[in-house]
Order: sequence, then structure tokens, then C-alpha cells
Amino acid sequence: MTPSDLRQGFKRLLISALALNGLLATPASAELDDTTISVAVAQGNAHCLIETKSMSVDEALSMAKAFIASDGISDKARDAVTSKPECSDLMSAYIADQGGCAALVKQRRQ
Repeated sequence: MTPSDLRQGFKRLLISALALNGLLATPASAELDDTTISVAVAQGNAHCLIETKSMSVDEALSMAKAFIASDGISDKARDAVTSKPECSDLMSAYIADQGGCAALVKQRRQ
């Protein structure tokens, strides 16, 4: 499975979760691009690493920035995504899908 396949699968799952939670009017109304998904995943991972005290704030944010940059996403594009009101909801949906922060961090360490 390629990173693109994983991204598409996460995109479908995220749209469905947001629609079920009433955060989107309909699944068809969501236009989640790869940049938004990458940023939500990176921010979610960093959030959980910090929350579980697995990494310091600086380490986790640095790792998130490196992940985002490795996807070819500029700081400007990242900031545009994080400034959207729904960014926090997307990040929360990602974390919930992974089973919460403790489960997410455990999965990432395996």
C-alpha cells in the first residue's frame, strides 16, 4: 500500500466520521486535499506525543514540521491549513479514529 493509498483511505474515513458527527453537511461537501490531510495527521501525532508526555513540545512540533516538509508542504501552506476553523476537528477525528492518544502513540512506536 502506497502513501497515496493510505491518504485516500484516511480521507474517506475522515469525511465519513465528520459527516456522522454533524461537522459537515454531507460527505460530498468535503473537499479534503492531501495537504490538509497531511497537516491534520502531523498535528494530531504531535498533539498526542505531547499529551502523553512521550516527547517535549519542541521535539513533537519539530517532528511534525519535518513530516509536513517531507510531503513537500510549505510553511505557508501549513499555516493556511492550521488557520482553518475545521483543522482542529480534523485532527480530533484522526486521533479518535486511531483510538485516542495513548493508542496512537503506541501504534507509532511499533
